[in-house]
Parts: sequence; structure tokens; C-alpha cells
Amino acid sequence: YYNSFLSKKEIAPFVEKYGLSKELLKKNYQSFGAFFSRKEAVNLREAGKENTKENGEGWKGKIQEKRHEKGHEKGHEKGHEGKLPFYATSSGKLLAYKIDQEGQIIFPGSENNGESNLLPLEIKGNFYSIEKILKSPCPAFLKGGTLLVFRLSMPDYHRYIFPARGRLLRTKKIKGRLDSVRKEAAHFKAFSENKREISLLELEGMGKILHVEVGAMLVGHIHNNLGFKPSFDKAVECHKEKGTECCGEKGNIQIGGKNHFAHCFAAGEEKGYFSLGGSTIVELLNDKIMIDEDLFENTNKGLETKLEIGERIGYGKV
Repeated sequence: YYNSFLSKKEIAPFVEKYGLSKELLKKNYQSFGAFFSRKEAVNLREAGKENTKENGEGWKGKIQEKRHEKGHEKGHEKGHEGKLPFYATSSGKLLAYKIDQEGQIIFPGSENNGESNLLPLEIKGNFYSIEKILKSPCPAFLKGGTLLVFRLSMPDYHRYIFPARGRLLRTKKIKGRLDSVRKEAAHFKAFSENKREISLLELEGMGKILHVEVGAMLVGHIHNNLGFKPSFDKAVECHKEKGTECCGEKGNIQIGGKNHFAHCFAAGEEKGYFSLGGSTIVELLNDKIMIDEDLFENTNKGLETKLEIGERIGYGKV
């Protein structure tokens, strides 16, 4: 229904209910589904700035100023000049957690007694540890890092971007699962899993991270622009400055003993979108990426932080 022209009449009440821009009503969306997963301009900018081209261009100029001036060592300029910005991959409400050296999530309060709280993380009504999210043990490069959970609600913009410049190295698809009911389970509730797509990204100057899109239980609604297989078998356009190597390297990776091109992406390049049904993103970061402290403080208070796509939320260590 929501992908048919009959659903167009749902758009105006939705815009009114959630206080969205009336400019959206001037566009001729063919269905509510098309409106829900609409494409808008995204500009990279400082936290709290309006998503406009002016703010985006101004912020990019600020972050880059003095980076290559003679006499300034990288990472020692005043303020944040010379540091590599890390941007919010999507709009929504964010929770931020530390990952301990054992690969477990540190929940609020557990750091006070020196022991990690091993209770799993709740995502879309189901409970996960890092191992269950990935269906494999926590990789060593994530230990001591950060876990971010972006929860997209209905009125949020449902497209997502790459958080910094880098390369897409691998993708993995995990199907949803529903186990049979067990008598010993509390309230006879069956164990369930959400469908997920995991991407291994290597960010320039920041190292490897994992980016995970989470769909509704047993339902996908995740649409990555590169599908499940990145452009390994052919050369792809690299967003590099003239005269420089791709993302600091030549861009080749090994698959099955053969050299292939990894997909190089720019900071803010669209990675994909959710259609109705999928609405959570989990990012697992290494310890080279420093997330703004207020995001952890809010999480420790039991509060989510409202973010807009493209806001700077951290830096890579330099």
C-alpha cells in the first residue's frame, strides 16, 4: 500500500503531525514510500549547525585551514584544525557506549565498580552483545573503542552516509532468525534476531570500523548503494585529491589470492537508505576515534542525543 499511488494522501497528514518542512508538500512524490526514503542534500558541518550549503562549506574550510601550512605540525594547531572530523552517519537519536579491552560493552554505572556490565544491548526490541551483533567474536581492533547506536524514528531522514573518507573493504549479510519457543524461556517468548548488513570500512587516518544497518525482525528494508558486493572486480572512481594516492594507499585488496579495487568513498557520500521497516544503525569504532564527551554524558544519564545527518560528532586522533 505504502508503495502505491493510493498512499500519497498520507504524506500531508504526516508532514503536519511531525512538524516537517511544508516545502516537502511541493514535491510530487509518487507514494508515501517514495516520500519516506526521499533523497535530500547533506552538508558536513559542526554540531548544532543548520544543514545548509553555506554552513557545510564554511565548516569544511575551517577544519582544513592551516593543515598544510609550513611550520604547523599535524595535530598541534590551536583548536581542532588539522584533526580529521568524524560525522554522524544518519539523523536520529544516539546512544554512545565505551567498549572495554575484553570486547564487552560498558553500560552506565558499570565503570564505577571496575567491572563491565555484560548485559546485552537492546536494539529494536531484541537483545544483543557485540558478539551477537556480528555473529563472531569482537575483533581486536575494536577493543577499547566506542559503540554508537543511531535510532531513526518515523519523521527522521532515512538515508545514511559514510562518516569520513576511506575505503569499503568487505560486506556481510546476516539474515533474521526466529527460534522455536522453549518451555524454559520467560513468558515463552521466542528468541529473535534482526536482519543486519555489516560493512568493514577503513577510514583515512582513523583505521578500521564496522558499520551495521539493522532491519526489522526477519524483514530487510535495507538498501545499500553498492549492494552486498563492493566494486571489487573493476576500477571505481576515487574521491582523491589530484596527485595523491587513494585514501593514502593504492586501493588494492586481496580476495581469493587476486588483487581487486576496493571502493573508495568521500566523507558524506551516501551509503544507502532504509525503506519502511528498517531504522537502526550501529557503528563500532576503534580507539583512534574520539567521540564528543557530551554524547557519553547524555547516555550515562539515560538520555538519547538528537542528531542530524552530517553533524560532526568526533575526531580521529592525530
